[in-house]
Amino acid sequence: MKGNIIGFDPDTNTGAISGHDGNRYDFVRQDWHGHNQPRHGDVVDFQAIGEHAHDIYLIEPEYVSPGFWTFYFSAAGRISRSQYWLRFCLPYFVIGLVLQILVGISGESSVAHSALSSLLTIFSLVVIWPTIVILIKRIHDRNKSGWLCLALYGPMILAFILMFAWLADAIIAAAAGKDVSPPEINAVGVSAIILLIVSMIVSLWFFVEFGCLRGTIGANRYGPDPVR
Repeated sequence: MKGNIIGFDPDTNTGAISGHDGNRYDFVRQDWHGHNQPRHGDVVDFQAIGEHAHDIYLIEPEYVSPGFWTFYFSAAGRISRSQYWLRFCLPYFVIGLVLQILVGISGESSVAHSALSSLLTIFSLVVIWPTIVILIKRIHDRNKSGWLCLALYGPMILAFILMFAWLADAIIAAAAGKDVSPPEINAVGVSAIILLIVSMIVSLWFFVEFGCLRGTIGANRYGPDPVR
C-alpha cells in the first residue's frame, strides 16, 4: 500500500502514515527501511497489519524549499519555474531596472551618479554566481546535468573575448594612423559574430527548455519534485 508520512518523533522513534486508503497507520523506527529519517510528506510504500505499518520503503522524498543561501548560492537540488521567475528573475530585473533609472536621472558629474554607477556595477558582479547556480538547479529540474550551462556561457564568453580582440586590433591600427572606419572584419571578427549568433540560438533554446517547460514529474536523480 502507498501513503504519506504524517510525522515522525525522533525522541520516541515513532511515527504515523496516512494511507492512500484513507486510514492512519502507526509505525516505529524499526519498520523504516529508508537511509534518512522519515519526514512529513514523504511518499512511501508499506505493508499494513491492522493499524500498524511495517516494511516501509521511501518512494519519493518530500521537497524542502531552499532557504536564501541555498537558493542563491548552491547548485544542488531542483527548483520549479515559478521559483526561477519569481524568486530570481523578477527581483533581478526590478533591482537592475531601478538602479539604471537612478543612474540615468542623476547628474553625470554628481556624487550620486558615481555612487549609483558603482552600486550598479557591484550588483552586476554579485549576481553572476547566483545566476549560474540557479540556472543549474533549473537544468536539474529537467533531469539534465548542470554542466549543460557551459553550452550557454561557453560560446557567449568566447564571443566576447574574440570581439574584444577584434576591436583591440582596430584600436591599435587606428593609433598607428590607419583608416579603420568602419573596422575591417577579419577572421577574428567573423568568428566572434558566428559565436554571437550561436549563443543567441542557444539562449533561445535555454529560455524554452529551462524557463518555460515543467520539470520531470516526481523525483529524479537531483532530488524530489518541487511541484507537488
